[in-house]
Amino acid sequence: MEENEKSIMDDNANKPQEGTWNDMTPTGERKPKIEFEIGKSVEVTFSPDFEKPRELPSSGKGVYYIFDCIYKGEEYIFMTAAWSMLQGLKNAEPLRGKTVVISKSMKDGKQHYEVEDLSNPEVPVEKIGDAEEDDEDSDDDEDEE
Repeated sequence: MEENEKSIMDDNANKPQEGTWNDMTPTGERKPKIEFEIGKSVEVTFSPDFEKPRELPSSGKGVYYIFDCIYKGEEYIFMTAAWSMLQGLKNAEPLRGKTVVISKSMKDGKQHYEVEDLSNPEVPVEKIGDAEEDDEDSDDDEDEE
């Protein structure tokens, strides 16, 4: 009987864990994955129906978070377990419909991510050429008063 019990326990070890179904992507429908490089900024937009990232348990104790997004006009994903990126994305919530720029750098010998929320109305984002137009508009407004 002990041999039977051991066989059953071995079978259970190879079975999917709870929540595995939710983390699986159908074969042939995998979205390309964004790889972040040091010194290169990546602009991504979350869909208008984005709720939250999916969790994927890692082989260790932790978990990876999988984010679905639009990158260069196509559907992509990115995965992360980096605290700095997760905190930056959490600060930008709700992510639904937002555009963010993610930059990777090295800080004290460790990877570090900055997340800039381009959709945040409290933080104006200047684009090249906009500054001159805004200055001209501001001067006109002041003259009228």
